[in-house]
Amino acid sequence: MDYLNMRNWQAAWIFRPIPLLFALLWLSACAGLPVRGMVGGQSIETRVDSEAARYYLGSYLAGERSDSTLDERIDRVYQSANGSLPDRNELKHLSDDFSVDFAALYFADQIARIPVNRRFRNAFEQAYDYALRDFPKGRVKLPADYEVLVVPTYLYKRLFSVGADMAVPRAALKEAGLICHFVETQDDGAVEVNADLVAAAIRARAQSGRRLIILSASKSGPEVALALTKLRPAETRHVAAWINAMGALQGTPLVDERLFPDLEIIMGKVDAAGTESMTTVRSRQRFDTFRIPEHVFVVNYFGVPVTGSVSFFARASFFPLRKYGPNDGTVLLPDMIFPGGVTLTELGSDHFMRGRRLDVVTVALALTVIRWLEHPDGELVRGPGSQIP
Repeated sequence: MDYLNMRNWQAAWIFRPIPLLFALLWLSACAGLPVRGMVGGQSIETRVDSEAARYYLGSYLAGERSDSTLDERIDRVYQSANGSLPDRNELKHLSDDFSVDFAALYFADQIARIPVNRRFRNAFEQAYDYALRDFPKGRVKLPADYEVLVVPTYLYKRLFSVGADMAVPRAALKEAGLICHFVETQDDGAVEVNADLVAAAIRARAQSGRRLIILSASKSGPEVALALTKLRPAETRHVAAWINAMGALQGTPLVDERLFPDLEIIMGKVDAAGTESMTTVRSRQRFDTFRIPEHVFVVNYFGVPVTGSVSFFARASFFPLRKYGPNDGTVLLPDMIFPGGVTLTELGSDHFMRGRRLDVVTVALALTVIRWLEHPDGELVRGPGSQIP
């Protein structure tokens, strides 16, 4: 067999299962029980994986208690929480006891019940409505005394089609008047290697005279956290905030499950050191060393999907990860939160965050962060009809 025919044969063999995969993904999208409800002010109409999740979203959270057995079981969950967020082990227990979707919805509700998170969400929703109305008309201009450092995510030079290069957020921030700096990290490099590049970029902005907002996504989350940990206090005084979007702060079981040998068929050779740096064992050890300066305002931003709301892009990995508990199709939900910050979720969205317009979300996030920094104890966003900021 000549080389060309061999390559064609290999390609045909590799992609032979794809029609079956598409069929399975389509069927999984139609699975589950239909339900409509609200969690923390966010409404959703979707399908969920169990009667417990359907009742919890559609009835329990709405104050319509009609199943005394389930009511008692759910009441016990809340009573044992003592106001604290469940960790991955607790969410896994809830997933086994009720279902994965129940655990995800409960996690979203517990996040929303924290007063500072609720206050930040209210401010963000106002900013989003304002940006949605005025940003496309060029009427949103953010303060010139801020600038943004954007750190791309894994394989951003190859996965730009799904937004890994963060081109849309960068363009939106520039259009809103902010100076944006892009960090050229190694797209398949180790977290530790890229953290040094991020640290150098942060250090380089120290004399700009502007307050710095850092924006990261997914794998660049731990890279930013490690960079801020390594820098001396004098080198981070100009850093005002860090927006940690879908941050894989504690790695992902997808790496433990050896997803990336399959990824290389499509993406080409991937640096083994970069892959190894995202294992859960190594990432959780690294997470325990993170020390973010107290003056840096941290915003954790990520989606909370359920069975019926997962996009096609995330579906193939969302279901294998369910054995570990609630996830966004790439990372376990609690592993994206840096403690001490505020947490903002998008109910129904997954790791690709396709539920809202990304450009408007980015501008609204920046606006909310700036208003929060400048008015920490006052009104964050003025009412309709006013000029913001």
